[in-house]
Amino acid sequence: MTIPKRNSLYILNIIAPLFCGLYIYLTKAESTYLSDFLFGFRSVLPTVSYPYIIRYYACDFLWTYSLFFCLRLTLGDALKGKHNWTVVLISSVTAIILETIQLFKIIPGTFDFLDILTELLAVAVAFLITAIIEKR
Repeated sequence: MTIPKRNSLYILNIIAPLFCGLYIYLTKAESTYLSDFLFGFRSVLPTVSYPYIIRYYACDFLWTYSLFFCLRLTLGDALKGKHNWTVVLISSVTAIILETIQLFKIIPGTFDFLDILTELLAVAVAFLITAIIEKR
């Protein structure tokens, strides 16, 4: 069984951003819920002084970008082309809901309107990259 090249690219666009985001969480100076949970890994990694935009927004961008490709891969070829808007909608709504419920302290985290904008930008970038992948 071979994996189509397109699906391999989707898998890469799921895994790579998640590992990059995890690395940022584990190496930035500020403590996070994730870095506290994985303190064993954090203790052996260097502390990095990231620029403001990476420190506060890159992880949100990366997980949302990964979510888009995960949904696109999971939902399959039925959503190819014009139906990619369904993935855009699902990803956007999920990101907005997860950020908004932080406002009401349903899940731990800090609500930030700029996080929502960052996540919507990630969906737009993922959508454009999906369009490029599907044209080839």
